[in-house]
Amino acid sequence: MRISKDPEIRRQEIVVTAGRLFQAQGIARTSITEIAEQMGVAKGLVYYYFASKDELVEAVIDDFTTSLNDNLFSIQKRPDLDFYGKLKAVLHLYFHAIQSHPAILTFTTADPTAFALLKEKLSAIAYTQVQPILLAGLAQGLCGIEYPEFMLKVLIRGLGDLYIEGVRDPEIHATLIEQALGLAKGSL
Repeated sequence: MRISKDPEIRRQEIVVTAGRLFQAQGIARTSITEIAEQMGVAKGLVYYYFASKDELVEAVIDDFTTSLNDNLFSIQKRPDLDFYGKLKAVLHLYFHAIQSHPAILTFTTADPTAFALLKEKLSAIAYTQVQPILLAGLAQGLCGIEYPEFMLKVLIRGLGDLYIEGVRDPEIHATLIEQALGLAKGSL
C-alpha cells in the first residue's frame, strides 16, 4: 500500500533535502534526480512540486531567508538586549548563518540569477529588521547620523559586498559599523 504525505510536509522534505545536497555538493552539481534518489521517491514527484531546478533553488533560498528573518525579528524584540547588544547579535547571526551555509557563496559563480535573488532578499530582511534597532539608538542619542535609512542601506549592501569579496573577519565589519554610525571604538 502506498503512503501519501500531506503536500506541505512533502514539499518541505524536498526543500530540506535539496538544501542539504546543495550544501554538500553545490547547486550546479546537484540534480533533481539526486534529490529524488536521496528521498527515495520518483523524480516526477519532485517536478510535481517544483517545475524546475531554478524554482527549487528559489524555494531553498526562501526557506533560508525566512528562518533568518524570524531570528532577526527575535533579536529586535529582545528586551534583555540594549542597542549595542542587538547590533552585536545581528552581526553574529549574519556571520553564523552564512558560515553555516557555505553553499550560499556558490551562488556568486554558479547562478547569478539565484545570487541576485538571495542578495536582494538578505538586504531587504536586514533593512526591515535592523531599521527599528537603529532608530531606537538614534532616539536614545547613541549614534549621530543623518539620513539613517540611507546609511543603513549603504551599510547592509556595502558589508555584503565586502563579505563576498572575501572580507570575512567580523571584527572588521564591526569596526566599519561603529565608524559609520559614529559609535565608540570597541562598542560592538
